Amino acid sequence: MRGISRTVLRTCAGLAVAAGLVVGGAGVASAATVTPAAATASNHGFGCNPFAGQQWNLNGSNTVNAVYKGSTFSYSITFKQFGGCLFGTMTDPYFPTTGPIHGSVHGNFVTFSFTYPAGSVQGTRTFNGYIHPQWFRQWFRQGHRWHFRWVFRVGSVSGNWSETGSEQGTGTFSLAKDVRNACPSWAWWAHSCFVR
Repeated sequence: MRGISRTVLRTCAGLAVAAGLVVGGAGVASAATVTPAAATASNHGFGCNPFAGQQWNLNGSNTVNAVYKGSTFSYSITFKQFGGCLFGTMTDPYFPTTGPIHGSVHGNFVTFSFTYPAGSVQGTRTFNGYIHPQWFRQWFRQGHRWHFRWVFRVGSVSGNWSETGSEQGTGTFSLAKDVRNACPSWAWWAHSCFVR
């Protein structure tokens, strides 16, 4: 009985010390003003979760086809996805300018923004899209019988865009290439996988 009491006491003391170390960072030494770091994949400053499992993998190069007043404008884009966070670069050959994008992926919804240089009539252009899965039958044999299940491997992306600048442009958009399922084809049962 005496051995159990000492073990419990040591465990409680260890937990108290650990809690003191965690809470201790909020003392006078940490009262200095700190400038926030630029948003990166490590600090994910855009309201996304870099550790969230996802259904879709947008990584790689693609083309945004945006429709504005009946005309289509194409922009090259490269996505880099970390879980639910979306980063990368986009090039507007009409301005011309190249810059970073940031956004998020959640389920079948994707959003990303591109900010034009100061003084532009576009301001920040935000794309809000939906990923449309392309379903097909996957056949498998169980015992002596054949069965199938509905699975998807790719999806097309389309949606709307809008701007914050004085131009106040709005329209529709789509990605030229389909996006891929985040999970490998052999993991048909998985609803989400980690993307990086």
